[in-house]
Amino acid sequence: MGRSHFADYRNSNPKEYQVFSDNLWNGFVSVTKYVPIVNRFFSFTPADLSGVDPEVLNPRKIGRELGKVYKQANSDTQ
Repeated sequence: MGRSHFADYRNSNPKEYQVFSDNLWNGFVSVTKYVPIVNRFFSFTPADLSGVDPEVLNPRKIGRELGKVYKQANSDTQ
């Protein structure tokens, strides 16, 4: 399933897509709330981050940006 599949789903069933989107987001938040984003068992990040500015990896900023994406996705469906 690619982006076009989800775009078609969003356009043809906006209410169902909203429920799907909310559940996906809530599942992501639930997992990351209890499992640290970076540890030896679970990570969203590549193994080598030696050249990356630590400020870019600030979890609060990452969460803020994910929230912006979520809000934008919601506004696009209404």
